Amino acid sequence: MKFTIADDDIEKCKTFAEESVGTNANKYAYRGQSNSTKIKSDITVGKLGEIAAYNFLSPKYPNLSGPDFQIYQKKDKSWSPDLLDPVANIKVGVKSQDIKSSNAYGMSWVFQYNFGKNFDCDKEVFGEEKEPNHLICFVSVNLPKKEGEIKGLVQVPWLHENQMFKPMKKANLVGNKVAVYMEDLEKHENIWQF
Repeated sequence: MKFTIADDDIEKCKTFAEESVGTNANKYAYRGQSNSTKIKSDITVGKLGEIAAYNFLSPKYPNLSGPDFQIYQKKDKSWSPDLLDPVANIKVGVKSQDIKSSNAYGMSWVFQYNFGKNFDCDKEVFGEEKEPNHLICFVSVNLPKKEGEIKGLVQVPWLHENQMFKPMKKANLVGNKVAVYMEDLEKHENIWQF
């Protein structure tokens, strides 16, 4: 599903990234990332992906929460899914990738994984309980062209059952993060599970 990115949303997401980067810098550095310009870009692209996912899903799930633009202190951050609908009992994690990263490493989406080690782990995705009502929405964002595309929406257990989590292509992130690659998703017919 293709979408256009509104100028207002770009400004809102860039402002959010500027304001939140200070509360995220140590966390990113801890995960092996220290380039503040890249961190701001990642936050901006992530929020734009959340807006796109919300716009895509809210007609079907009218009680879906919108993207959260609150600035949290490091101690208050969580791994809670990005969008929630308590009435339909679904939770949606939104994964976004910008076009530069896609061109460099292939279309893919990154997950924080280092279970039992010193790095953070997204326990909602890699913990003991993998719930079918927990969905991951994969978004590709081309900010220079102000457009993007939602590439799929799948259940977390399905990702595990089909061994979708693969090593990162960027060497300094191997072991700390894993990725889901579009070339693997495209091998399956059912990547729209909602």
